[in-house]
Amino acid sequence: MKKLTLNLIALALLAGNAAAFDLSGLNASDIRAPQADFRAPAAPQHQAEDDLIGMDLNIRIPFATVKKGVEQVAASERRLTIIDRNAPVAFKYGEFLRVSNIKIDQGGIIVIPTLTLKPYFVATDKFAIRVQRIQLHASMEPSVKAAPMPAINEEEIMVQVMDVLIKGTYSAVNDMLKKKQIPMKAEDVIKLRYDKAAWTLHAQVSSRIMGQFIPAGFMGELHLTGFSFNDKGLVLTIQTPN
Repeated sequence: MKKLTLNLIALALLAGNAAAFDLSGLNASDIRAPQADFRAPAAPQHQAEDDLIGMDLNIRIPFATVKKGVEQVAASERRLTIIDRNAPVAFKYGEFLRVSNIKIDQGGIIVIPTLTLKPYFVATDKFAIRVQRIQLHASMEPSVKAAPMPAINEEEIMVQVMDVLIKGTYSAVNDMLKKKQIPMKAEDVIKLRYDKAAWTLHAQVSSRIMGQFIPAGFMGELHLTGFSFNDKGLVLTIQTPN
């Protein structure tokens, strides 16, 4: 059941991204005047990029924020549980990330994985998370103990688990967008794709959500241009085009 939790980190990145921009306490309605639209008119079609304000940010997402993102997934996908609410879910482990403290119910088979992950930047607005190693404990609920332990095809079970986690991610993000009155769908903000042959989750993020908070024609489009981590958390580099 190799990487059933790496999607959790991907979702946590997205949730952390919003937290990093302090979107958690901001609704779309908060930036509009009562009688008028706060946003500036749309940028002229041929407006030069040099005319727009640029931005170059390094954003650190603490591992505590990553955990909150996992909690959001768990709230949307009941088969996922954080075992100890007071313990961390993700932390730096040498040159990798370690994920633990998570339990997943797969039809009565309880899976408790400890994953060693390698997140890496792929290209502009794209990153991936690959599992390097897994330690796995699996057991059966009392209600199904009378039945023999089924044969487990790890690859196929991981496909199913990843599907559950990706759907949980989208559900959690959609809940956030709805709560903040942002007329977008989760897939407009982040797209997730699981490659079962490579045991890798691929993610592509979009800056479209920032259009809900930044007036048109004011700043160039923001893009993810770097992704790493340190002892304290994940580090995102966000920039406008040069």
